[in-house]
Amino acid sequence: MSAIATIRHLLVVRSRANAIFGVYRQGALSGPARRAEQTKVGQSDKTRPQRRLGFLIGSGVVAVTAALWLVSASLPGWAASVSAALQERRGQEVYNASCASCHGGPTGGRIDDYPPPHNANGHTWHHPDCALVRVTRDGSSGAPEYAPPGAIPMQGFKDKLSPADIAAVIAFIKTMWTPAQRQAQASFTKDMCFE
Repeated sequence: MSAIATIRHLLVVRSRANAIFGVYRQGALSGPARRAEQTKVGQSDKTRPQRRLGFLIGSGVVAVTAALWLVSASLPGWAASVSAALQERRGQEVYNASCASCHGGPTGGRIDDYPPPHNANGHTWHHPDCALVRVTRDGSSGAPEYAPPGAIPMQGFKDKLSPADIAAVIAFIKTMWTPAQRQAQASFTKDMCFE
């Protein structure tokens, strides 16, 4: 359909609508439509507070619905963040009591130190979660690849720490790494751990 034909079509539709609803070209109302409008004008003063109230109630319903939607959408993420923070806090307590005396704290150390620092200066982030759990639980004597030759082996903590405490310690150790190290270690874990 050409542009001229489209314009003609719209004009015909408009003129038919004007005829049906009683609106003249200048926008004036015809007899029945004019009387109905005059009746509305006389009543509008009486219904104005009701319209305002309706508008306010409608706006309130929309606002409450939007707020509920936002809260429900953010609750799972918020709950997961709180759970992770609590686990990291527990891990810090256990780490300070059981690990820090050998492996040090959040700073210091070098990558070739033994026992290795678990912070960003060490190499702990080079290992997947399953290997970290195994060495923490069983010690390094069953994993000679994690200690230099002649080094004193790390004791196992399976009799001293619960699986939840070991997981918490690993969660805390990850807080000492850089974001790039955490991302790389998560990739190693995904590729190497099948438990």
